[in-house]
Amino acid sequence: MSRKEQLTKIIYELDFALHELNLYLDTHPTSLKAMELLKEYRNKRQAAVALYEERFGKYISTIDEVPAGSCWKWLKGPWPWENNFMEEN
Repeated sequence: MSRKEQLTKIIYELDFALHELNLYLDTHPTSLKAMELLKEYRNKRQAAVALYEERFGKYISTIDEVPAGSCWKWLKGPWPWENNFMEEN
């Protein structure tokens, strides 16, 4: 797995954790531990994205950040399910 793939995987994992913490906080809004974890994972994600961008260029994480063009870049392949960087070796 390349360093770019490793960083992308780390960012995906942090995104997942942040999403789950947001859902948890919807039903446990006073959980100090969850709030601490949310802050910790936000900081880790910010650092991972900064490292990614330092080495590989812009990391697009929201639809608002996708550059305008005539088509989605992933249409040129590979499709998400054709990538194998999420598989464990």
